Amino acid sequence: MGRVEGKVAFITGAGRGQGRSHAIRLAEEGANIIAVDICKNYDTVGYPMATLEDLEETKNYVEKTGQRIVTAQADVRNEAELRAALDAGLAEFGKLDIVVAQAGIAAMRPLSTVSRMFWMISSVVRPSA
Repeated sequence: MGRVEGKVAFITGAGRGQGRSHAIRLAEEGANIIAVDICKNYDTVGYPMATLEDLEETKNYVEKTGQRIVTAQADVRNEAELRAALDAGLAEFGKLDIVVAQAGIAAMRPLSTVSRMFWMISSVVRPSA
């Protein structure tokens, strides 16, 4: 095994990209994984977000390492969703040792098209009720 053998890692944004790579690498090093991703597109973001299928693919990669994984669709801005995902992982693994806060999006567009209001809104994003 490796440097984190027997540890449990909670990773946000694990559907693909850096979040997925962290999940796989930590699993290769011996950690079990609690993986979450929002798996939802936004009109204001100019590229597709991870899907439930992507999160399932992350699960398959982690399981190929011989480690276990619990996945959940969760929005990092929603405390109740994150708590439910964490609770499911704790029920399975009994502890938490590592947190990787990798979730994030970038509404990429030319700077000339970005209004001051956009910056104000995106810096104070609130979860929906």
